[in-house]
Amino acid sequence: MTSPSPDNSRPDNGDTADSPDPASDAAPARVGRPRKYASAADRVRAHRARERAKKAAALSPAAAESATPDDAISTLATTTAALRTLATTTLEQYATITTRITDAVDKLTDADAVEAQMTRAATELAKVRADADAKIARLREQLAQATEDRDNADAAVAAVDAELADARAAHAEQIRRLQQTHDEEISRASDDHADTLQHLQGRLADAETEHDRVVSDLHRTITELNDSLATCRRDLEDATTERDRVATELSGARDDLARARAALERDAATVARLESELGAERDRNADLRDHLEQARVAAAAARAAETASRERGDELRAEIGDLRAELTGCRTELDAVRAELGRARTAAGSVARPDAGNDSPRPDSDD
Repeated sequence: MTSPSPDNSRPDNGDTADSPDPASDAAPARVGRPRKYASAADRVRAHRARERAKKAAALSPAAAESATPDDAISTLATTTAALRTLATTTLEQYATITTRITDAVDKLTDADAVEAQMTRAATELAKVRADADAKIARLREQLAQATEDRDNADAAVAAVDAELADARAAHAEQIRRLQQTHDEEISRASDDHADTLQHLQGRLADAETEHDRVVSDLHRTITELNDSLATCRRDLEDATTERDRVATELSGARDDLARARAALERDAATVARLESELGAERDRNADLRDHLEQARVAAAAARAAETASRERGDELRAEIGDLRAELTGCRTELDAVRAELGRARTAAGSVARPDAGNDSPRPDSDD
């Protein structure tokens, strides 16, 4: 009696299961004993492979020759059990296959069932043909409607293209006029501002020069007055000393006193004249301040004119932005019309292709 061969249909995963997993090498090192198998399924496959290897080794002729009587008894018992299991499984499979074959033959030999199946097939075929004819009619109607829609869309696109061309030409002309007007106004305002600023700067420089000169003259006059006053004080002190010293010489002292009084009167007259000149210089400084204030007012007016020019430029830019927005809207509407035309053409093409396929001759299925 021959022993059944071991089941070698499954791959032997013993070597692959015992080999280290590349994914485990990439994993970080853990504390403790390293894992031999990556998962529980790998462990089960390795165990089954080892069992199959043991059975194959036990059933090999070399093992039978070198085995002891006890090993031969255990091998015979294992082989007998495996043979019984294989015979039982084979009988069950044969019984199942026989049942299926019998059922199929019974169905094929039943004339009523075959006739009913053919009747159902013919009915379904007639229904499918009727549905196909109705669908072809609907598709032809859709094709006609799509063709009409396409013609209407072509006409609408042509009208929109013409309107868009006119709008672009008008918009370009308007932008050109606005840009020319804006450039002229900016150039004129810049020239006026430059002239006014240059004139005011010249007047301001002249006023500052005059003011510096007047202030310098006043400082020099004040210095001279201080020197004269110091001289007068020294003369007075000398006269007082001389009066005390020459008390005995009264006549000479009186003459000296008269001369000193005359000198004091001349100094007083000089001081009065200098004070009047100082008041006149103060009046001139006030006039210079008035002129400077007028220059500042003129500069403020020039700045206001420049601000107005800039605001006008901003208004022109806003109008240009509105025109660009209108142009964008026209382009969006044109894109929508073109997209609708594309969809209509696509629908017409898809309807035409099935219609062309259905016009080809069909085989007669009634035979």
